Amino acid sequence: MKPLEGLRVLDLTRVVSGPTCCFYLAALGAEVIRIEGPEGDVTWRVPPFVGPDGVHRGPRGEQDIPLSPLRRGRGKRNVVLDLKEEEGREIFRRLVEKSDALVENFRPGVLESLGIDYPALEAINPRLVHCSITGYGHDGPYRERPSMDLVVQAVSGIMSKTGFPDGPPTKIGVTIGDQVPGIFAALGVVSALRQRDAEGRGQFVDVAMLDSLIALMWDEPIDHYADVGLPERAGNSDPRGSPIGTFETTDGWVAVVSVGDAQWQRMIELIDRLDLMEFATDPRGRGDYRETIDAALAAWTKTRTSDEVVAALTGIGMASGKVQPAGVGKTDPQVQHRKSLAPLRHPDLDDPTPYWGPALPMRMSRADLNPAPAEHLGQSTDAVLREILDLSDEEIADLRARGIAGRPT
Repeated sequence: MKPLEGLRVLDLTRVVSGPTCCFYLAALGAEVIRIEGPEGDVTWRVPPFVGPDGVHRGPRGEQDIPLSPLRRGRGKRNVVLDLKEEEGREIFRRLVEKSDALVENFRPGVLESLGIDYPALEAINPRLVHCSITGYGHDGPYRERPSMDLVVQAVSGIMSKTGFPDGPPTKIGVTIGDQVPGIFAALGVVSALRQRDAEGRGQFVDVAMLDSLIALMWDEPIDHYADVGLPERAGNSDPRGSPIGTFETTDGWVAVVSVGDAQWQRMIELIDRLDLMEFATDPRGRGDYRETIDAALAAWTKTRTSDEVVAALTGIGMASGKVQPAGVGKTDPQVQHRKSLAPLRHPDLDDPTPYWGPALPMRMSRADLNPAPAEHLGQSTDAVLREILDLSDEEIADLRARGIAGRPT
């Protein structure tokens, strides 16, 4: 049995943050029903496409699935339902009656304009947990602002912390503004379901992209930085200590972090720089001597390969690792051993596609958390309407004919 088995979640999300949240819930065993419009969200039109004819950049064939839905649609049933039509919304309300949770990431006010916001849905199903992911939340002066990953990284202050002192503010290279809220949303849904099971009533879970990144920022002593005049951007180093940073080798770069006097003493012995021992007990701390210390370590690493540097530093108990390319997860032995990435499968093909997707980043000793392949757009429309709402084949065929439900033509 999977942890969330027996729970039904309606996935009314788009693009990254919401679909990511619902992927986690599906991988944990919830029955996730993804509801999309007749054309699907924008990711259905973004190449590359994968299908019986292999991988290509378009046009998209009937059996082709783009990479993004192939990755974030794993473990979900896919239903096409036109919520712009009242009859489509009525079918949606009937699904809400029979579901445990709803996740959506529309801007505030959109679902209210359609008559399917939380107050309306709570009246239908008081046990419903409704999770909404937005840029800035459902209240406050920024409520109406549109937001994307780059923008929320800027507003949160993270960009001011990222980059080198002599360069411009820089975004983090992955979409943390989208993915981190997806993680918090999944936690919020599970927590609200636990409370519902104890108290008998659901609730509204409000997850903001900005709040999520602020939570990451304030794990650091930001107040203290300002008080003592430490720079906002320090590149890969840290003004509070040394050596901390990236160092060039004969074949690349390594990242190194030293903590504690014992590590420091072992390191200067390793690189044959005992003359630096004086910095071990200086009351100002080694952070004040970063340039001297970093130069000494850099001179040593530049004469060795990355593997040699990592092996030597690991041998004295110091944290170090090679700076690897972004796609290294496919070949890194630790990632392979942990199965942190899984080959993406197409529902119509026997062999896996050449693409990979992240596995659920947790392991459970008594649960298999590998989700099923993603479905085609609208693949489960008939089955869901038949199994959950008891619609007849004739009723489903009529809905299809009128464009209310089904796959796009």
